[in-house]
Amino acid sequence: MQASLFIALGLLAGCLSGLIGIGGGVILVPALIFFFGMSQHLAQGTTLALMVPPIGFLAAWSYYKQGYVNLRIAALVCVGFFFGGFCGAKLAEILPNATLEKIFAIGLGALALKILISPASSAEQAQQSHESASSRSISFKTGLLLVIAGAVVGISSGLLGIGGGVLLVPALSVLFGLSQHEAQGTTLTLMVPPIGLLAAMQYYQNGDVNVTAGAFICAGFFFGALGGARLAHGMSAHILTKVFGVSVLLIAAKMFFAG
Repeated sequence: MQASLFIALGLLAGCLSGLIGIGGGVILVPALIFFFGMSQHLAQGTTLALMVPPIGFLAAWSYYKQGYVNLRIAALVCVGFFFGGFCGAKLAEILPNATLEKIFAIGLGALALKILISPASSAEQAQQSHESASSRSISFKTGLLLVIAGAVVGISSGLLGIGGGVLLVPALSVLFGLSQHEAQGTTLTLMVPPIGLLAAMQYYQNGDVNVTAGAFICAGFFFGALGGARLAHGMSAHILTKVFGVSVLLIAAKMFFAG
C-alpha cells in the first residue's frame, strides 16, 4: 500500500512538473513530511536523490520534439547547478531553514505577481520569437550569467529541497527572453543528466535518503512528467504563463506560512 502511495505521489509531482516546469520538490518534500512522517532533512535528501536518475527524459524529449529545448542554455545552467546543489546541501547541515524559506518565499511571491500582471501580449510575443530564441548565439557574458543562475538555483535546491524549476523557468523567461514553453522544456532537460548527484551524496552520507521511497516515487514521476508535458503542448503560451504564475504564488504562500 505504501509503495502504491509513493508511486501515486510521483505521478502527481511528475504531471505538474511536465505541465508547468516546476520541480517536484515543492510537492514531494511537504508530502513526505506530513503524510509519510519523514524528517525535513530526510524528505529533502530523498527528493534530491530523484535528480540522479534521468526522470525527466520522457518529458524533456516531448518538449524537444516540439522544438522547445535550448540545449546550449541547458548545458550552461547544468554546470552551475551541479556544484551549486552541493554547496546548498553542505549549508543545509549548519543553517536553519525557517528564515531562509521566509525570505525565499517573499522573493518568489514578488516574481509570481510580476508574471501575473504582465501584459497579456508579452507571452504571445515571446512565443512568436521562439524560433530566434532557440537558434541565437550565446555571448560569453550571457553564458556566464547562465552558469551563475544555475549555481543560485542549485544552492536553493540543495539548501531547501525545492525543485529548481520554480526559480529557473521565470528566470529563463524574464531575464533571458525564452518563451514559456521553451523555458519549461529547457528546465526539464536538466532532469536528464545526474545534476543532483553531489547534493544527494551529501545527504546520503548523513543517512538522509530513503532509497526505497525514492525508487517508487521515481517510477511514478517518470511517466507523470510525460503526461504533463503533453498537456502543456496543447495550451497557449499566455494561458500556460498564467497557470505557472498562480502555481508559483501558491507555493510561495505555502512556504511563507508553513511552520
